[in-house]
Amino acid sequence: MSPSRRNSFKVPISIREWLVCAFSASTLVFTAWSLGGYENWALHLLFLGGLTTFLLSVVPMPSSWNGFDQQHGNLKNFKRLLAQPFFWVSLCFLGYILIQFFNPSIVQVFSEKSWWVEPMIPPLGSHLPTSVKADYNTMNALRTFVIQASAITLACGILVGIQRRKTALIILWSFVLSSVTMSFVAILQKISGTEKLLWLVEVANRSPWGTFAYRNQAAAFLILVLLIAGLLYFFYERRAIIKLKQEGPHLFLFFSIFLLSGSVWLALSRAGIILAGFLVITFCLMTGFRYFRNRLSVGSWMTGGLFIGLMVTGGVFVLQLSDWNMIEWRVKHAKESINSIESDPRLLSTKATWEMAEDQLIYGWGAGSFRYVFPIYQKNYDILWYYYYREDRGWIGRKVYSYAHNDWVQFLAEYGIVGCSLLFAMFLCLLKVLSKTFCFNNTAGIFLLCGLFVIITHNLVDFIFSSPAYWCAFWGSIFCLKKVFFVNHKYNLV
Repeated sequence: MSPSRRNSFKVPISIREWLVCAFSASTLVFTAWSLGGYENWALHLLFLGGLTTFLLSVVPMPSSWNGFDQQHGNLKNFKRLLAQPFFWVSLCFLGYILIQFFNPSIVQVFSEKSWWVEPMIPPLGSHLPTSVKADYNTMNALRTFVIQASAITLACGILVGIQRRKTALIILWSFVLSSVTMSFVAILQKISGTEKLLWLVEVANRSPWGTFAYRNQAAAFLILVLLIAGLLYFFYERRAIIKLKQEGPHLFLFFSIFLLSGSVWLALSRAGIILAGFLVITFCLMTGFRYFRNRLSVGSWMTGGLFIGLMVTGGVFVLQLSDWNMIEWRVKHAKESINSIESDPRLLSTKATWEMAEDQLIYGWGAGSFRYVFPIYQKNYDILWYYYYREDRGWIGRKVYSYAHNDWVQFLAEYGIVGCSLLFAMFLCLLKVLSKTFCFNNTAGIFLLCGLFVIITHNLVDFIFSSPAYWCAFWGSIFCLKKVFFVNHKYNLV
């Protein structure tokens, strides 16, 4: 067979890969509508989706389901799995959490009106990692295991079961379209004035956005989608340049990015606005440079003018919807926080969580233990312990912290150095995969690095990774990028 005929040969996609594609895409689509993944039904559906994706990628199937070239052979996919460092590191991490679960050293005790924690003898011994014995429905090590397993199995299933660019694009497009729709629904909810999620679900939080009860997590989720949409834009824009075309899917992605950024703006998440703004500005600079370098025809100038006009129109519409009184109040509050940074509640919660981590630095207090152990350290700070101070009555109320508003320090407090080393190794495996896929001196590679920097920074000031929906979306979508940008020269897999 001549090289030209071999390069144009289309290899049919196997039934196995279609099944993996269907379940992984459905799981990522669901992350945008799972209400953050906090409720049992939502969390268990995420777990079922991730686990099914993983099993479909490795379990034995009829030979005809593995493709005519047997590239998904029953042993081949399993060998691929064993060759992935991410699989072994994440397996050790899940095992570490299970040891913590089966070896509690603290138990939550209830009375009629309150609860507290008491020490207990660890069943497996104090020399092993321990945890807090608490209710699964609220939070404990087993629930954390389910959260982690949902994301890890989804990522491993995509790594092993998705070998073709077409199926990877289907997964990412499903995720982006679902999430862009959710961001638009969030804007519609704001226009309608409802305080319920999807006009149906009541939440205690006074600042929900879209399907998230906490607007900061909603903004973080939309920033992740913005990153994926931007990378797909560069992929399709490069294709259009190669084929000497102006139109293509990248035009829709361009508008999607500004719809996502408008939704983040209206969510009024201060960190989200700043970080999304940085990412959007980076995207605009990169696209502007590429546009004026590669598209200098009359038609391209007309298209660019149309883009600018629509962007201005959309910007005016978003500004009209903005709650300027709330924006002014949040700006004032931000200035006050900066002027009194030493007494800022988030900084103090990070400090108290660090003190909590120091007392169990090697193994941590256990996965899911933060909300049970943190009050011991929280009461050392009046600003954290009480709601507010009145001159006539003193400190009043009692604050309850379920998360530290700093994922990295909370991870250290719960997992310790040993567990965080495994978690850090998982991120290193991710970077290794991406470094082999992207050239970080090209546009897409630089934009990806900027996006990862934004995500890492956001987790310093909020509990973004604590959302099961975000955690699954992050690992699933980022690993899927490898299949899109990696070129297989054996067949024409574009």
